[in-house]
Amino acid sequence: MCGYLRRPRAQDALSVDLLSPAGYLPHGVVLVVRLDYINICLSYPFVEEDGSRRYLLFYRWISWSFAFLAAVYYIPRKVSKSFDNARCKKLLEDLAANAHRYDQAERELVERAARYIIFNIKTHNGLYWKFLTVNIIALLVDLFAMQFLDFLLQGRFIQYGIKSYPFSRDPHTFTDYISKTFPPFASCEIAKQNQLVNKRTEMFGCHLTIMELYEKLFLGLWVWLIMLTFVTCCYIIFLFLMWLPCVRVYLLRVAKPVHASDKVRGVVHAVTQNCKIGDIYLLYRLKGHLSHARFYELMVRLSDPNLCNKQIQQSGPGVMPESKDKVPPNKQADTLRQRRPNMPQDPPVNPEYLHQLLAGNPEMMGRHPQHPDQRTPLLKTNTSILIE
Repeated sequence: MCGYLRRPRAQDALSVDLLSPAGYLPHGVVLVVRLDYINICLSYPFVEEDGSRRYLLFYRWISWSFAFLAAVYYIPRKVSKSFDNARCKKLLEDLAANAHRYDQAERELVERAARYIIFNIKTHNGLYWKFLTVNIIALLVDLFAMQFLDFLLQGRFIQYGIKSYPFSRDPHTFTDYISKTFPPFASCEIAKQNQLVNKRTEMFGCHLTIMELYEKLFLGLWVWLIMLTFVTCCYIIFLFLMWLPCVRVYLLRVAKPVHASDKVRGVVHAVTQNCKIGDIYLLYRLKGHLSHARFYELMVRLSDPNLCNKQIQQSGPGVMPESKDKVPPNKQADTLRQRRPNMPQDPPVNPEYLHQLLAGNPEMMGRHPQHPDQRTPLLKTNTSILIE
């Protein structure tokens, strides 16, 4: 809501008649401002600073600017969903859903995770690079939001929190930095260029009440963006540090269980020798959903020095299916449409018996004078109608 008070001018006869001897409107007299004047003043309010005017052009565009930033911040989410690995996502969801359990379900989840990692070992580098790319995009979005809001507030947003400290307010002259950035009182001029006041110049004073909300909202937004940018930068640095062997060992290190027979450091070092950077990142994600004992069991299974050779032997090209799964070469192109249900085959047919049977019926022989052996279409398998 905005409150307006027109300042009468000497050339306005009505205003001059209403003026008191001191030059002000008499008590109880209110001048109503037209709605089209209010619309202009909401779009072009200004404040006087060092003899010049600074127009508050952002006043009516802040809500639309927030809607635009919301769409921009959805970009990392959209990219993350398109880069997502469905199998890894399902594995992490299963572990997260059963992380609170300590019964046999946790052992089954460890077995499932071990089978997945052993079978897909050294194939998760793409997952690491995709996650790193998404974090870099998120950092760029944070920097863009800072620059965009600084442009929106006419270069007063980036240093808004610093220059506003210690947040002492001046409610009389409004000379503090917060009041200068979001002035609660502004002026508006409607001149002959607006073609609304018969080529006169009218000055209005206006109370921009929403500025009292914006000054607190943007302060919280400034703190939040600073924190987001800092945390995102730290996480990107952390992802790059995962290339260091000592950092990999530290990330996979767990508390030694009571039943452990080997040293944890030696087990983790053997795991880092078998895994690439993508596998290390996946194990780091799994570590947050498993207890120390179960994660140690997973590390022991992945610390086998011949793990890679065993995996190659299990999935190598020379492995043939079992005898029950073998398919003849001439049947490999079989499709579901060509398949028929398992029905008992017809008994072998004696051609001589059929010839004698047909010979006893002259009418049938007249229709089919050929020998049954020569009528191949009638003697195909599953011609049960003809046989009967």
